[in-house]
Amino acid sequence: MSPVVSEKFQSREELVSFIEDQAMKAVEKAHNERVQNEKATAEPTRLERRVPWVTSGPVGRDSAGYSILKAAGFALGYLGADQAKEELHVHQQLKDLYQSYGFVPHCGAQSFLIPLSTQHLPTFEPKGAQLREELRQKMLAQTSRYDPEEASWISRRLGFREKALGTGAGTGGEFVPPAVFGEIIDLQRNLEAFANAGAQEVSLPPNGRLQFPKLTGGSTAYWVGEATAITESTPTTANLDLQAKKLGVLVKVNNELLRFSSAAAEGLIRYDMARSAAIKADLAMLEGTGPTQIKGLITYSGINTHTASTVGANGDTFEVQDVALMEGKLPDGISAPSAWLMRKSFYAALMNRRADAVTTADSKGAFLFHPTRNAADAPPTELYGTKVVRSAQISANRTKGSSTNLTYVILGYFPDWIIARMGVMEFLASGLGDSAMVNDQTYLRGIQHIDAGPRNPASFVLCDKLING
Repeated sequence: MSPVVSEKFQSREELVSFIEDQAMKAVEKAHNERVQNEKATAEPTRLERRVPWVTSGPVGRDSAGYSILKAAGFALGYLGADQAKEELHVHQQLKDLYQSYGFVPHCGAQSFLIPLSTQHLPTFEPKGAQLREELRQKMLAQTSRYDPEEASWISRRLGFREKALGTGAGTGGEFVPPAVFGEIIDLQRNLEAFANAGAQEVSLPPNGRLQFPKLTGGSTAYWVGEATAITESTPTTANLDLQAKKLGVLVKVNNELLRFSSAAAEGLIRYDMARSAAIKADLAMLEGTGPTQIKGLITYSGINTHTASTVGANGDTFEVQDVALMEGKLPDGISAPSAWLMRKSFYAALMNRRADAVTTADSKGAFLFHPTRNAADAPPTELYGTKVVRSAQISANRTKGSSTNLTYVILGYFPDWIIARMGVMEFLASGLGDSAMVNDQTYLRGIQHIDAGPRNPASFVLCDKLING
């Protein structure tokens, strides 16, 4: 602050008040000049909504970016339109963009459209590409402002219990937000097993339908003799038809979150919404039954199957040789699989399995799946040269005989699994309801549209009903 300014203003609040006052005067002056010009020329002239010295958001907070909490606060009446200018502007931009392609929000004017993934916004024309880049910058604007100590204080104030280490959820529902947060979809990717395995992500169009044509049967070649007709063959085709499935997220939060309206509070709520949606979608991609939810990978009839080498009445045992045997069942078009999917506990059991040393079944010999292992080694990240993605999403309650706690393993080329998402989430905030009213809480509901499926189910191999040990 210069000496001249510091002599005139005794505090930052006085300076901000002066700037706001001057900004309003500038807008009023421009409006009066337009009116006078119209009277003189009898021709209306266009007044730009933003003159160079007037900001679009609160003065002194231009770097605040986009806030889901402000959108909720405005919807509930905690904030005025002047305090949530950016959120209202983004909602209108997204609404206009999607309505131009035929998409209409379910709740009409009562709901907000918030950016779920700027990468998946429609960019069929230049304004879409420009809006995508603008929104991405706004969604990431608060990344550097996150204060872990502030988040810790808020979580304690609101009754969340912290874990000593880690950012995941425990059995008690406790969680600590990540040190850096960005768009909701980025958090979802970090939590989804399919995304970590290399699944391909595409934009779901505003009409909610996406088709990928594929060849299901090729032509046939024949040896023929002289003057002999060649047998006709007809290739067959089909479609991978992805149609928007509605995934809802309902989060109950204490109203202190809305009142704090800080980067830490924003991180808490974004993480919780992203986590619940990601886990639900990821589980459906594995085992979903359709049609109102995603059809799971293991439910496709065209997927390759493998039976473990040691078969038991109450569950099969996955052996060392099964690693290569499963890879061998992939089609020739897959030069190398991209990932394994298995439970973390199952992978730990594999890494700890040992050969016999002196007597039968003493398990004191060399480690079978990681022979060179020693105590100083980090956990291996590959099996047979292929990345291992460990996830609790993999079921631990498969059944065979009298056993009900079996699991499964998937090996595949996951870029052949396509996840189609819409770039916006329809967002609604409500303080109604007996529980919310009494406990001073707010319900935040988000609806996203998503679907997924395989280009070719044969790109994956399933080994089911395995003993988790």
